[in-house]
Amino acid sequence: MRLARLAAVGLAIGVIAGFAIALLRPRPSTSSTWDLRGDAVDASSDDQLWDQFRKAEQSPVVELRAHRRVTG
Repeated sequence: MRLARLAAVGLAIGVIAGFAIALLRPRPSTSSTWDLRGDAVDASSDDQLWDQFRKAEQSPVVELRAHRRVTG
């Protein structure tokens, strides 16, 4: 009976500590680049991200696996 009570108290302390940690974590800043509708506020940074994406798509794909040579 004592072990069950100890386990219940430990679980309760763990849950309370979890909630306390979640409440004390820093929140993300409210000054983001997106407004409530999801439109980008800063269009130049959005264009820069798209340019980087297009350049990454155009770059050659690197083959990471080496082909095994058969000598015999």
